[in-house]
Order: sequence, then C-alpha cells, then structure tokens
Amino acid sequence: MIFLRVVFTCGGTGGHINPAIAVAKLIRDKRPEAEILFAGADGGMEVGLVTREGFPIKTVPISNFRRSLKPKDVINNIKVLLGIRRSIRMAREILIDFKPDVVVGTGGYASFPTVYAASKLGIPTAIHESNAIPGLTTSLLSKRADRIMVGFDSADRYKNPERVVLTGTPVREDFIFMKKDEAKKRL
Repeated sequence: MIFLRVVFTCGGTGGHINPAIAVAKLIRDKRPEAEILFAGADGGMEVGLVTREGFPIKTVPISNFRRSLKPKDVINNIKVLLGIRRSIRMAREILIDFKPDVVVGTGGYASFPTVYAASKLGIPTAIHESNAIPGLTTSLLSKRADRIMVGFDSADRYKNPERVVLTGTPVREDFIFMKKDEAKKRL
C-alpha cells in the first residue's frame, strides 16, 4: 500500500474552503490511511469549517489584500506585503514537518504562502480555481503550480495550457443530498 500525505490550503470564503473539504473527504473515504493536513490563515473561517469536518489545520499569519486606495486599506496592504515573508517561512516549517507528497491550493489569500513555499521546496503543487475568472492568488500561483485545475472553461486563461485541467468544482456530498428543511436550518 502506498502511503499518501496531502496538504490542502485554502481560505477567505466558503467558495475556496468547501471544494478543498470535499476532496479531502473523498481521499479520507477512499484512502483511510492517508494523512491530510489543512493550512490556512490565523483566525480565518477555514479553521472552524475544517476542524468541524475532523481535519487538523495549521495556520499562518496572513490577511487579505484590499483593492482600495483608502488610507486604512493602503496601510493594511503594506502590512500584508511586509508580513508575507514571515507567512511563507512559517508555511515552509509546516511543510518540512509534515512532509507532504502534494500541496493543493484552492484559492483565497490564505493559500498563497503554503503553495509558494511548497514550490520552493520542490514539493508537487496543484491549484484549483472554482471561479470563472481566476482570482489574484490563483493568478500569482499559476506561474509556480505543477498542475492548474479549473472549474470552468472560461477560467482557462493561463499561459501554460498543458498544465491546465478542466475538473469542474468539487462539491461536498452533504450539499448534494441535504433535504430542504435541513438546508434551511444550516443557514
């Protein structure tokens, strides 16, 4: 039996987090011996969602880049840029300790340090873009990722089409089979 270690890195919104959880659950079901670790942002919503599904998560100090010229947003962006080296260094330590076979980023600012660190360490990387128009983090990481998975044909705008695979967007099984009353309660 081949042992498998996977790091999923995601954050920011449920649209980035839930596809990673869906794939992690599938791996856990098909390969119970696999070790799965999530990496996200300190205080990010991914921490609660991932731990609720029974997966461990490590975090790094990173926050989102704001696309505004308001003084408070400019200050935030300077702090993000100054802190990115620390976040990458911490992600690197997580990866060295866990020794994954692959790192999968599903977007959001929280995935940047871990996928970037993995690429520098020579760990195979894959990124997934669920949106029709690739986000900032996915666009930046597309230059370093070994494989780029997209949810829509329209997202296939990368310079290296031989690395792009149209996969669709993974959906958590409990979303597919949830009854209407149960879905309303969860809202």
